[in-house]
Amino acid sequence: MNRSALTDFLLKTSSYPHHPKNVVHIQTHASDVFIASPYVYKVKKPVDFGFLDFTTLERRKYFLEQELLLNRRLTSGIYLEVLEISLQDGQFGFGPGEKTIEYALLMKEMPEKYFLKTLLKEGKTSKKDFENIAQKLADFYKSEPQDSRVSAYGEPESIQLSVDESTTLSRKFIGKTISEAAFNALEYYNKRFFDTRSHLFRQRVEGGFIKDCHGDLHLEHVNISPQGINIYDCIEFNERFRYIDIASDTGFLAMDLDFNGYYDYSRYFISRVSEAMEDSGLYRVLDFYKCYRAYVRGKVESIKAFETEVPSKMREIARERAQKYFKLALRYALLGSRPSLIVTCGSIGTGKSTLANKLSMELSCQVISSDTLRKQKVGAKPGEKHFEEYESGIYSKEITRDIYEELAARGTRIVNSGECAVLDASFSKHKWRELIRRSASKYNIPVLFIHTTAPMKIVRERLLKRELEGESISDGRLEILERFAREYEEPVEVGKDSPITVDTTERKETQLSALFKQLVQINLERKYEYG
Repeated sequence: MNRSALTDFLLKTSSYPHHPKNVVHIQTHASDVFIASPYVYKVKKPVDFGFLDFTTLERRKYFLEQELLLNRRLTSGIYLEVLEISLQDGQFGFGPGEKTIEYALLMKEMPEKYFLKTLLKEGKTSKKDFENIAQKLADFYKSEPQDSRVSAYGEPESIQLSVDESTTLSRKFIGKTISEAAFNALEYYNKRFFDTRSHLFRQRVEGGFIKDCHGDLHLEHVNISPQGINIYDCIEFNERFRYIDIASDTGFLAMDLDFNGYYDYSRYFISRVSEAMEDSGLYRVLDFYKCYRAYVRGKVESIKAFETEVPSKMREIARERAQKYFKLALRYALLGSRPSLIVTCGSIGTGKSTLANKLSMELSCQVISSDTLRKQKVGAKPGEKHFEEYESGIYSKEITRDIYEELAARGTRIVNSGECAVLDASFSKHKWRELIRRSASKYNIPVLFIHTTAPMKIVRERLLKRELEGESISDGRLEILERFAREYEEPVEVGKDSPITVDTTERKETQLSALFKQLVQINLERKYEYG
C-alpha cells in the first residue's frame, strides 16, 4: 500500500464525513495524526523500533484497539472508536469496502487552550491544579488491582532491560544529540544504581507500587478544562513500558516540568502524589526514574530528528529538544533533582574557564565568570586587556572582594530559581571559598568544588599562547604567574565539598568522563534530599 496516497487521502477535507474546514497533519516517530476539527484521526506507521512493532496491518489494528480501551481509564468522552479505511470503488474511504487499507483511531479534539503546557505558558495554573492531577492519578493507581504478573515488571532485571534497551538505541546518536562523555556518564550512573540500590526496586514491588500505569505522562498529555481533567495517549504498544512503578509514571511529569522550567510545580506535584499514595519511599527512586525518563525522551526526539520523512524544520526542533533532554538526564545523574552550585577553581592557566564552559554546555547551565564581572565593573569590553600590577587597578583587594561577593550573590540567586550555576574564578584564597560556602549554606545549596591542575610547563605554554593570540577575556599572563602560584592557597579544606581534581592535560572527553564518574559517585553517596 502506498503510504503517501493514504496521507493524501487523510489530508483532504472531502475525505471526512463531517467536512472540516481544514486538516492539520502532525507526525510522531510512530504515528501520523490528522486534526480535522472537532475530531482527530490517528494512524500508526508501519515501523519497528524494537520496543514497538507496527509492521503488519493486524498489529496496527490490535494496538489501536488497545489504545482505545486503555485511554478510556483516564479520559471521559475523548476516545470514540477504531475506524476501517478501505478501497471503495477504487477510492479510499472510511468504513468497510473491497479491501482494508488501514485503521484509524477516532478521537474527540480537546481544546488547545486547556492543555497543561499551554496553561503553564500563559500563567493560568496554580498549585491546586497539580493537587487535582495528583489526586486523579492516585485514585487511578489505587483502582488498579494488585497483579503478580504486573508486579514482576518492577523487578530490577525488568527495569534494567528497559534501561539497557534505551542505551543501545541511543548509542548511534553520540556526537549528534549526546556527547560521548554524557553517554558514558549516564551508562555508568545506571550501572552503579543497579549495583548498589537494586534492593529499592524490590521494596517497591513488595509495597505494591508497581501498577498498570499511563506510561507516557508528560505535559502534552494532560488537559484541564472546565469539564475536568483528561490524561490521554498512554502507552499501549509495550506492557513493559506501562507496567511500572508509580514513581516512574509521576516522575515523568515531574521531569517534564523541570525540562520546561517549572521546578516549584514539579516538587509540589510529587509531594502531593507521595501524600495521596502514602508513599514516602517514592523519593528514594525518583531521581533514577526522572533520569531514565529524560533519557528516553532524548532518544525519541533523536529518532525523530533523523527521520527523513519528517519536515526539516521539525527535525531541527527535535534535534534541539533531544539535546536538551539528554542534558537534563545528565544533570539528574551527576547532581540529582536539587540544583547545585559548581565552583571551578585553580591557578591561572590551568584550564578552569575552559572546563567551566564545557560543563555549562553539557549541563545547560549558566557560567558566571570573575573575568567577565571585573570587565563589567569598569565598563570595559570583554576582550579589552588590563595588564595591571599585581593586586592593583581592577585587581585590587577591594574590587576582588566585591567580585567574589557578586559571584556568590548571582550564583545563589540562579540556584534558588531552580537552575544550576557554574562559578568560574581562581578562588585562590581560602576566604573566597569560605564566602561561597557560607552564602550557599544560608539556602541549603549543595556546592561542588572542582580544582583544575596542570604541570607548570604546560601552564607557561598556555599563557604564552594566550598572550600571542590575545583572544582570551582573562588578563592572567606569564608576568604574574610566579607570584600568583606562590601565593595560591591550595583547596585542601576537609569536608563534604572537598575539591574534585581534574588534570586538564588529558583529552577533553577523557577529562569529562573521569569528572562525571566522580560526580556520579558523590551524587549516589548523598543522603537523599528533595526540594
